[in-house]
Amino acid sequence: MKKSAVNQYVIDKFSHFNLNEEELFELNKILIFKRFRRKEIIFSYGERVTTIALIIEGAVYSSILQPDGTTRINSLHYPSSLGEIIFNFEDYLQDRPSKKDYRVQDDCLLLMLDIPAVKRLYEQFPRFYQLELMIIQPNFVTALKNIEILQSKNAADKIKLLKFHAPEVFKLFPYGHIASYLGIHRNTFNNVISIL
Repeated sequence: MKKSAVNQYVIDKFSHFNLNEEELFELNKILIFKRFRRKEIIFSYGERVTTIALIIEGAVYSSILQPDGTTRINSLHYPSSLGEIIFNFEDYLQDRPSKKDYRVQDDCLLLMLDIPAVKRLYEQFPRFYQLELMIIQPNFVTALKNIEILQSKNAADKIKLLKFHAPEVFKLFPYGHIASYLGIHRNTFNNVISIL
C-alpha cells in the first residue's frame, strides 16, 4: 500500500480523533500494513501477543485446542464494524501466552498496531489512550452478541441469530467453521441450514 493510501486509511479510520499532522506522523511510524495468504498463521498458540490487527481485506478465524485434542473455532473476523479487530484480549489482560491460533481463511490485508509502541506515545499524545477504548468497545459489543447467540436453546436459534447479527459470515467462512464456532455438530448444522 502506498504511503498516501496508508495516510488516507488512517485519517478515515480514526476520523473521530481529528488527528493533527504530528499525531498522524507518529502513528504512521508504528502502523504496519501486512498481507497474509490463505491458511497462514497470524498469531500462534503459546505466543505472547502484543499486537492488535485491523482487518482491511479478507477473512481470519481463531481456534483453540480443546482438552480432547480437537480444535474449536471461537471467533470469525472480517471487515465490518464489529468483526474487524483481531486481538486476544483475554490472554493479553491476564499476561499469559495465547491459548489461540489466528489463521487466515482468505488472503487478507491487516493493519498491525504494536501496543507497547502506542503506550510509549501516551506521554506525548495523551489522546492515544482513547485508542484502547476504541478497540475495546466493539469487542465488548461483539462479546455480548456472541453470548446471546451461544446461549440460544437450539441449533436453529443459534444459526438464525448469527444470520441476523453477521450475515457476511455465511459468505466468507466454510459451514464447518461456522458450525464449530456455534458449538453445533457439522451434520446438525447442515440439516438446519437446509431448512432455514
